[in-house]
Amino acid sequence: MELHIFVTQINYMKILSEEIRKENIFFINPDVKRGIGVEEILPNYHIICCNFDPIVPILRKQGAKIFCLAEKITEDSLDYFNNTGRLLENQAVLDYINRHSYGTKPKIVFFKPSVKIDILLKRYGFEAIGNRAELNESFENKTSFHELINKYCPQNAIPSKIGILSKMDYETLADSYGRSLVVQFGHGWAGKTTFFISRKEDFIKLTSTFPKTKVKIGKKIDGFTVLNNCVIYNKNILISSPAIQLSGISKLHPNSSVTCGRQWPVKFLSDSQLESIRELSEKIGLLMSEKGFKGFFGLDFIVDRKTGEIFISENNARLTASSGFYAKLELGLKKTPLLLYHIASFLGIEIPIEPVNGGNISGSQVIFRKEVKIPIISSKINYGIYSVNSNTIIKVRKDGYRPYNLKRDEFIYLKGEGKRKSGDLEYSRIETKMNVLKSPGMLADWLDKLIPIESGHSKKDINL
Repeated sequence: MELHIFVTQINYMKILSEEIRKENIFFINPDVKRGIGVEEILPNYHIICCNFDPIVPILRKQGAKIFCLAEKITEDSLDYFNNTGRLLENQAVLDYINRHSYGTKPKIVFFKPSVKIDILLKRYGFEAIGNRAELNESFENKTSFHELINKYCPQNAIPSKIGILSKMDYETLADSYGRSLVVQFGHGWAGKTTFFISRKEDFIKLTSTFPKTKVKIGKKIDGFTVLNNCVIYNKNILISSPAIQLSGISKLHPNSSVTCGRQWPVKFLSDSQLESIRELSEKIGLLMSEKGFKGFFGLDFIVDRKTGEIFISENNARLTASSGFYAKLELGLKKTPLLLYHIASFLGIEIPIEPVNGGNISGSQVIFRKEVKIPIISSKINYGIYSVNSNTIIKVRKDGYRPYNLKRDEFIYLKGEGKRKSGDLEYSRIETKMNVLKSPGMLADWLDKLIPIESGHSKKDINL
């Protein structure tokens, strides 16, 4: 059955097929922002989160259906549920799901697969909109994925060695790959288990801390990272245009390996490089499809600054950090979101396949993973939309989360949760249609001026 899509600037999909209208879909994640993307176009789409976020009341005002556990339990208990598996087994969450399923089988969307999620979904009789943990692991684990790339795309594999860290020798590795090495664990988030090593003593220290860890150790490529979003839908590989990753920017985070956002379009790639990324993405997608993988995945590539060579870095074999934001950008251009194809791929619902031409997609996310006090924005502000005009920044409105409606000179500021005992670290973020980079690793002038050199800037902030 066809899913007819009618999109305007204010109105998303008001006419949907009866088949998808009747599905009761629940996106479960501690962070409500993970579930954003299609909440305005699917009438029975619910977001279940653990942590309260300033954007929750804004989304609710726009009609989003959100269950926030923080509103039901004490703050002291929250950290235990800062995990999708634990959140899913909470009785209040289960009651909400069953109450809003109206006797039908609940459909559960999750960000990252886990064995616990697989077990709980089977126990409760819920249907998964996402791949099983075992299948995810076979592609997302950095060590096993490197072995796959070495086999099928050897020219695009980063020269590396896989092994147990304590059994590796720095001098031997340096002879093969140079003294600047990259050490990566099989798992990690936002680059937090990637280490740049250029001294033997640092290698020995890392080895003594994680002696039994299986790692990938390879040559450090002098380059920048680009990424994309892809979906395997009915054996078709749908591929977005690439974005450039924000990393190696000290104003955002002192650790150069930590990811702090992304920008569409890249602007720093030739047509041949873009085509190479597309072809590699399709090839990897077909390999994944042959193993039974379907739905969302995203690839990271490193582009060598000197030679322009494309190296395959990582496979995020699941929803990506940008999947929800990217869906908003797609809807603003009257495109069927990749996120909707992801959902449809697990529900077995037919959607007409559109040419995925993301060349017109323009949007950026900047994630502050350290505390940064922006002088023009009061520390009391949790959410606001600001305009940049002739080096002057003014607040234009205080509510309404619709990135597709942003003007070219506007940005959304959203305060995060800051420090938690566990989970991802995000103090605040900016979302905009403006470019945030003028070159790889260099912030655009407007953003560079907005952020002080050091956190805790002495200027008195203005309560806009």
